[in-house]
This record gives sequence, structure tokens and C-alpha cells, in this order.
Amino acid sequence: MAVGLSTLDVEYVHGRKEVPLREEELVVVCLVRDGQTWLEAFIEHYFSLGAKHIVFLDNGSSDATVSVAASYDNVTVLRSTLPFKRYELLLRQYLIERFGRGRWSLCVDVDELFDYPYSDVIGLDSLLGYLNTKSYTAVAAQMLDMFPEESLAGGAGRPEESFRARHILCDLSALRRKDIDKHSGRNNVFDGADIDCLAGGIRETVFGVMPRLTKFPLVFSDGAVKPVEESPHHIGNATIADISCVLFHYKYVGRFHEQTARAVREENHWNDSAQYKQYLEVLEKNPRLALRRETSREIKSTNDLLEEQFLVVSDDYVSWVDAEEARTLPGTGQHATSEALLRARRLERAKTLRIQRLEKQLRDLGRQVEESRRTKRRLRRRVRALRQRLESTDPEAGSETT
Repeated sequence: MAVGLSTLDVEYVHGRKEVPLREEELVVVCLVRDGQTWLEAFIEHYFSLGAKHIVFLDNGSSDATVSVAASYDNVTVLRSTLPFKRYELLLRQYLIERFGRGRWSLCVDVDELFDYPYSDVIGLDSLLGYLNTKSYTAVAAQMLDMFPEESLAGGAGRPEESFRARHILCDLSALRRKDIDKHSGRNNVFDGADIDCLAGGIRETVFGVMPRLTKFPLVFSDGAVKPVEESPHHIGNATIADISCVLFHYKYVGRFHEQTARAVREENHWNDSAQYKQYLEVLEKNPRLALRRETSREIKSTNDLLEEQFLVVSDDYVSWVDAEEARTLPGTGQHATSEALLRARRLERAKTLRIQRLEKQLRDLGRQVEESRRTKRRLRRRVRALRQRLESTDPEAGSETT
């Protein structure tokens, strides 16, 4: 059995054991524990997006996760009781290798809803067709924490109100950008895309932690690529696509305080749940904590994140979207109107590309200025050190230099 797990470690519960898919179809795989709060919205989102099958690997749920998941068609449910702390990466790799070999798989958590630029124009099959045409084997995605206007102690909200309707805010003001070449994993190839590795965000602002926000969840398992290598935020031997996508992250749904306390007790997350310990410290000091800040905002569309440079696209991808949209033009009776609409939408996407380039140039300039300042500070320190050495060996020479 692949990636070090035997068939005895994973129990079949429900659904297809084999999932036949074409090269432009997607299987979603999810390692889950006590995910009932998110489950229905998760399943509905991914089937609406265009996924053909979903596989859940339950890791010891005590709620109705398994029974709810098993009530859906085109869903497979597996179970493993292996300890999450020790086997998390192997369990995720098992899912990707078992169901994603020779095809595209999307490995996400139950509180993560994936979307991609211009999903309002092209379908999921077209996105995968683009990736196949360019021979990519992985796609970067940025986690975007979504939160409600009110206190996190508000719980699940009104029964008739979905968490997506309540958790409408995000904050893009405190993102830290790093070189993705140095923070993505080993032996990866990047196709000239200006994608950054992001960290921080609202969790740094409020809780003082520095979470990695960049993942590589969309993978074509070709036998060479190494998904979730070292951590869920790393990948190896991959050819990374020239676009980035988004994982809308609904971390604060439900009883966040209770979930955090359990993670601290069990110490089953990275570094003995160190980040959760910081969450809990802040929550206990302020039980009515709300995440909303002056810089918080509502995102109406995934495409809004392009202008903010949270997501990026390439010229090639935009050209693909333009061509796909042109193929959907209606018949001759509405041809003139459709052509005008098509031109307007192309101009809007071209404008987004120009803004993206300008933002990149400004950031590069800012980095150069900061590097120049650091160089100047280093030179000043060296001059001071040389003066001190000179004064200690030749007091008269030292007095002359001053």
C-alpha cells in the first residue's frame, strides 16, 4: 500500500472503492474529525463547483460526521483511528495517492472552501484543462480567514442562517510576503508566476501567531510529485502553476473556544498545538472577542482578490479565460450585444493584469528600499566596530578619527 499505510490501517465505510475519472475531472479528498458543523456546506460547495466525487477519511469523529457524509451519493467514507499527531501527513498522502494517482485531486480540510480566479467565467473542467495543457502538477492556494461581525462567542448563529452568510468578513492588511521558492518545499519548478508565500493575517493581529497561509492542495499525482511533504504547506518535485487560488477558511464557525481548548488538551497539532495555546490565552482574557477591525472588509467575489494581489494570474491564464468566454457567445441575434460585453470583460481583466504588475513593481521597489536601509545599517555597525578596534589599539589614531 502507498505511502506507508496498510489496508488494516484504513477501514472502508461507505461509497465507491474505486472512482473512475477523466483527466479534466476532480476528486476532493478530506481528512476530517468532528466536521458535522461544516459538512453539508462543504459537500454542496464542491459539487456545485464541479467536483465529481468526494472522499472523507474520518479520524475518530464523535459527532454525526460519518452518517451525514454517508447520506450523499458520489461520496466515499473511510475511517482510521491512527493518532492524528503522528500520522496526519501519511493519512493525507494516502488519500491523494489512493484516489488521485494519474488525475487531479484537491486535498482540503472540512473548514476550507476552494475557489479559483474567474470561476464565474470558466468551469472547473476548463481550469483543469488549462493546467493539463501547461503540464502543471500543483497549484498554490492562499488561505483567507473568514469571520463574523459579532463576537466569536456567538456560537452557530440562528439555525436557518448558514455560517457562510454570517462569516462574511476578512482582513488583508497584515499579510507578510515571503519568497515562495524558499518556503514551498524542495525541487519545485515555478513557471514565472509572481506568487508569494503568505503568512500572518488576522491571526497575527489578534492572537500574535504567524500561521502559514499558502498551501498546494490541488495536485496531479504523477508518481514524482510529493504532496504535503514535511507539512500541509509544503510540496516536492512539483511544477507549480502560474496562478494562485483561494481557500476560504471558516475556522471560527461553531464553538471556537471549546475547539481550541480541546486542541490544547490533546496537543495534537503542530508543535504540541502551540498556536492553539496562544488562541486560548487571548480567548480567556477576552471571552467576548470579536475579530472585526477597521481594516476588515467584505469580499463580494473571488476576483476581488486579484486587485488586492492576494491572488495572481498570468497573461496565459487570462488569454485562456478570454478564449473560453468567447466560445459561449449566443447566436447571431444577440451577437453585437455579446461582442460588446465580451470586449468590456476582456478590458476589465486586462486592467486587473496591469494593476497586478504595478502592485508587484511597488512591492519590489519597497523591498529594494528596505534592503538598502538594512545594508546602510550594517555598514554603520561595521564602521562603529572598526572605530572601537582602532581606538582600543591606537588611542591617538582614534582621537584623530573623531
